[in-house]
Amino acid sequence: MSMSSSGAKKDLNYYLNLPWTFRFEWDPRDNIYVASVAELKGCMSYGDTIAEAANNIKEALEAYLISLLKDNIEIPEPLAPSEYSGRFNLRIPPEKHYKLAKKASIEGKSLNALINEIIEKEVA
Repeated sequence: MSMSSSGAKKDLNYYLNLPWTFRFEWDPRDNIYVASVAELKGCMSYGDTIAEAANNIKEALEAYLISLLKDNIEIPEPLAPSEYSGRFNLRIPPEKHYKLAKKASIEGKSLNALINEIIEKEVA
């Protein structure tokens, strides 16, 4: 059993309460919803409905974590929102920088506001 940065033991309950990323996709071939945990390769389940797939992936996650803990295999943890300040540096060619600044000016907004809108469309 490993320890967290605060010194607490990382047991099953610790891992079950992390902010895992659940993905759901419709499989038209089998007419089912396939559910997976993005951070844990191979942790998957399915269901006839999204609700069933959601319930099944939670059970699969628990079984997957139990297996990794039993075998003393390191468990990759999901990213935590608190780890990010909202600031990052971006390097782009000067011509793109110019085009973005010009577009922001034409639209009457800051370069940050324009880039935030562009990013929001991609990751929302």
